[in-house]
Amino acid sequence: MNIINSNAPRVSVVIPLYRSARFIDIIIDNIEAMPKQDIEILVSDRHGYDDTIDRLIQRYDSDPRLRFFKHQDGLDWVGHINALLQEARGEYWRFLPHDDTSPAGSLELLILALDTHKEAILAYGPSQAVDLEGNRLPEHDHWHPQPPQVENSSTLGIALEMCWNWNVYAGSFKGLIRRKVLLENKLLLRSTIGQVIPDRCWQFALCLLGRFHFVPEAIYIKRYYPGSTSQKWAFKSYTYYSAAWVMSTYLWGLLGPAPARRYALWDVWLNAMRLALRRFRINRLRPFSYLAAPDLPCLLVNRVLRLKTPYFQKFSESRQRKIDLLRMMTLPQKRQW
Repeated sequence: MNIINSNAPRVSVVIPLYRSARFIDIIIDNIEAMPKQDIEILVSDRHGYDDTIDRLIQRYDSDPRLRFFKHQDGLDWVGHINALLQEARGEYWRFLPHDDTSPAGSLELLILALDTHKEAILAYGPSQAVDLEGNRLPEHDHWHPQPPQVENSSTLGIALEMCWNWNVYAGSFKGLIRRKVLLENKLLLRSTIGQVIPDRCWQFALCLLGRFHFVPEAIYIKRYYPGSTSQKWAFKSYTYYSAAWVMSTYLWGLLGPAPARRYALWDVWLNAMRLALRRFRINRLRPFSYLAAPDLPCLLVNRVLRLKTPYFQKFSESRQRKIDLLRMMTLPQKRQW
């Protein structure tokens, strides 16, 4: 990744293209709504299926904010975003899909939030859902995704809950990120099987490194329609195991205390297994509810061996207190190699 220097623009916004001709008006509206200075807009096409990037180059040839990348190597969407992460130069970084809208003024609100809240590593706003014709889809809105308790601190328990509760931090992947954190940790997206929910795994890694700040006024407009990337995702049992593996690699590299690391790995895999097994149950259509992992020795003593003596009761209570303390551990607590 490029280092941050005084000559670089403050903000890097990346717009990866893929069969984007039908969204070109949306892309242009987004570009026009962005600040006129101290920003770079990286537009990239790795497939060349249409002439969208050529039309944008022609339109913005004299605009110093824009940088264009045109290849035909067929890079997948995770690799595409990683390439743009590495090309960015700004203090702040944002991914803006070609089919969504960032209304005028919303980016400035996110910049102000990170400027004001120095401890936050990411700022994002509520998501308003529409279809391709602009009709509202209120059932997909996320007006208050962030739990109120994370405004003042971020804990390991909150980060673990964020793994699997889809509505928690909804929209934060398109928020504004403090790029220094990505540089220090060499944090790129890591692929999952079928490239399903690698963004969710990456958000989990970001949660381990700092607090997210929610900006209610910075509205983001997300479009839902057949054929979009997320609509094409096929969720299988192995999807959750693949995601658990990727999140485990983030945990192993980023989380400091060994007891916390061991517990977090157990928690991630337990909930991945619950999600995978849920596909075979009658009640699989019910919303999934995250379950904090119990202490493994306590589970063996109480559920498997069924030892109920006073000694083992005290043992279980002592172990559970340690788990509670681990879940309340304030993040970040980075691993020292």
